[in-house]
Amino acid sequence: MSTYREHYSVSSHDVDINNNIKPSSLARLMQETANHNMRDRRPTYEGLFDNGQSFIATRILYELVDQIHQYDEIDVHTWATRGKAATFVRCFLAKRGDEVVARGYSEWAVVNIYTGKLCRTDEIDLSEYEFDEPLEMNIPLRFTLPKDIEYVTCGKHQVMFSEVDRNMHMNNTYYLDMVWNYVPDVEKKKMTSFLIRHRAEAPLGSEIEIKRAKAAEPIDTAGGATESYIFKTVVNGKTNIEVVISLADI
Repeated sequence: MSTYREHYSVSSHDVDINNNIKPSSLARLMQETANHNMRDRRPTYEGLFDNGQSFIATRILYELVDQIHQYDEIDVHTWATRGKAATFVRCFLAKRGDEVVARGYSEWAVVNIYTGKLCRTDEIDLSEYEFDEPLEMNIPLRFTLPKDIEYVTCGKHQVMFSEVDRNMHMNNTYYLDMVWNYVPDVEKKKMTSFLIRHRAEAPLGSEIEIKRAKAAEPIDTAGGATESYIFKTVVNGKTNIEVVISLADI
């Protein structure tokens, strides 16, 4: 397997009250490794940005095989894999020693930040990146929400300066904690998987309306989940993100 690897020590700030890694912390370990990969290969993030192009997350799936704790020593592997049309694919694998503790599968678009036009995969040369076959995940990346789902509004959130990236939109990792905060009895739960679909961006200063529904049955059964929640957020009348988060009791 041809992968790019970084080593991390999980800090005390990365875990919740149960000493389990927070959803946002897991995402940042994965994505920071991808950022390092782009730093050390061509095209770099800076090179793309200077050319008026930027990677934008469209769909991301994280699965926890085993909970990750404070001061765990983690190796995170990442690699590009085959995409199609305007969809770029990147995979992640986190290991504690020889034990796989988490997996990730993500789809991205490369957007012209001036025109909004999407770039095709054959227009961006990623041949210097580590490249391998895609991971097989326990649950599908693509999901169809039930049409009769009944949401309840559970909160609102204003996008603050500390949450936006260089595109001036809320960074995708911040959504994870925002949603996690609205899981009922979250202090008694542990995450088994987190699937997020980005539909529209949340600019700095915008207000996000957060809606929640409980799935009729757990979606991530392979990960040991006992329940799943579906979230939808709305910004300026448009669907912002759709999320399926699966959990087990502690």
